[in-house]
Amino acid sequence: MPKQKFKFKDAFERLEKIVSSLEGDDIDVEDAMKKYAEGLELVKLCKQNLEEVENKVKEIRSTYAE
Repeated sequence: MPKQKFKFKDAFERLEKIVSSLEGDDIDVEDAMKKYAEGLELVKLCKQNLEEVENKVKEIRSTYAE
């Protein structure tokens, strides 16, 4: 996935497409490896994004809990 503004929804949809294609019978090993690597990168980006959001939520909660 090219370096651009990260959008969780887009990354998740791409992950779904990758999983679907990997589950199919019409994929060669080389293409499968490329998609697998792309999927891992997307998972990493999604995880980082979710951690950032979680930290922001904690920050907001602590601000209003006082």
